[in-house]
Amino acid sequence: MGLRNRTGIIGYLFLAGVFSVLLTVLADKLLLEELNDAYSQTEIIISGIAAGNESGEALLKWLKESPDETFLKAGADRMAENGYTTQTQTIWDQKYSAAKNRILAGSILFDVFILFLLCLLFVLYNKRDNARIFSLEHMLCRLQTTEAADLDFSDPVLNDALHARMVSLQKQIQADRLQMQQEKEHTKALVTDISHQLKTPVAALKTSIELLSCEDMADTERQEFFAACTHQLDCLENLTASLVGVSRLEKGMIQIHPEPSPIKETILSAVSRLYEKAADKQISIEMTEDTCSETVPVLHDKKWTAEVLVNLLDNAVKYSGRHSKIVIRADELTSYIRISIEDNGIGIPKDEWHKIFKRFYRGRDVRDLEGSGVGLYLARKIVEKQNGTIFVSSKTGRQHGSVFSLQLPKA
Repeated sequence: MGLRNRTGIIGYLFLAGVFSVLLTVLADKLLLEELNDAYSQTEIIISGIAAGNESGEALLKWLKESPDETFLKAGADRMAENGYTTQTQTIWDQKYSAAKNRILAGSILFDVFILFLLCLLFVLYNKRDNARIFSLEHMLCRLQTTEAADLDFSDPVLNDALHARMVSLQKQIQADRLQMQQEKEHTKALVTDISHQLKTPVAALKTSIELLSCEDMADTERQEFFAACTHQLDCLENLTASLVGVSRLEKGMIQIHPEPSPIKETILSAVSRLYEKAADKQISIEMTEDTCSETVPVLHDKKWTAEVLVNLLDNAVKYSGRHSKIVIRADELTSYIRISIEDNGIGIPKDEWHKIFKRFYRGRDVRDLEGSGVGLYLARKIVEKQNGTIFVSSKTGRQHGSVFSLQLPKA
C-alpha cells in the first residue's frame, strides 16, 4: 500500500469520526427540544387542571390524549393566576434536567465508543499494513538475490493486485538479468571481434615502420612501404568509421527519416560514388530500363538508403573480376519496390546467406581479403528501420556471382 492510500484511509476514518459526533449532536438537539416541549406541556396540563379543580379523570384523559392549544393556553393562564409562570422551577424541570443529563451522558459515551472503534480499526489496519510492508520488503530483498526465480508470492497479506505486481516485477528482474548477461557476453564478443579486426592492420603497420627504420633501404622499397603504411591507415580509418556508425545506429543517434520519392535519384547518387572505383577495374555498372524507379514514390531516407546501395555496390566491385559487369534492376511489387544488384563476383555459399549480415562476420572465401564485416550489418539495420528487407541469393545457371535485393515499401 502506498503513502497516498494510507493517508486516504486516515482521512476516511477522521471524517467518519467527525460525522458521527455531528450526527450525535444533531440527534441530541432534536431529542432535547422534543423532550422539553413534552415536559412543559405535561406541566401545564397538570397545573391547569389542578388550579381549576378538575377531576382525576380529566387529568388522565388529557395525559393520554393531545390537548388542543385552547386548553393549554387556559392551563397556562390558570397557573399565572396562582402566581406560577413557565420560569418557575417545578418537579418537571428537575425531571427534564435529569433526563437531559442522561441523554448527554449516553451521547458522550456513544461518541467515545465510536471514536474508540475507529481508533481500533486504524490500529488493526496499520498493523496489517505494516505486516504487508514488512512482507514486501522481505520479498524485495530476496528479489535482489539469485533466489528470485524460486520466490513464493503466496503470502496471505498480499492481495491479488500486489501479487500480480510482484510476479510482474519478478519477471522483469529476471528479464533484465538475462539481458545484462547477454549484453555482457555481447560486449566480450565485440571486444574480441574488434581486437581481431585491428590485429592485421596494426601488425602490418608495425612491420612496415620497423623496416622503414633500416638505413640501407632503397628509395623504391621505401616508397612501397610508405604506400603500405598509408593503405593500412586507410583500413584503420574505415574500420573506425564503421565501428562509430554501428555504435551510433545501435544507440539511436542516427535518425532515419523516410520520405516518399522515386528511388532512381538515390540509385544514381550511389552509382556516382562508386563509378571511378569500378572504372579502375574496368567494371561497368548498368541499370536496366524501367519506369517504376522514376515514377513510383518509395518511402525511404535518401541519404541512408544511398549509403546502403554504396555498400552493396562497393562489395560488388571489390569481389568481382576485371572486365565484368554489375547490373542494377528495379521491379515494382504489390507493396514494395525491389532494387537488385547483380554482380559476377566469387559468389556466396548458400549456408552463409543468413550469416553475412551479422556484425563482423566474414565469409570463409573472403577472409584473406580486405573488409571489416560491418557494412552488411549496417545496411540491414538501416533498411529495417525503414520497414524494408534485404537479402542475398546466388545467380542461376553456370554464372558465378551474387544478387543482393533491397525491398522498400511504396508510399
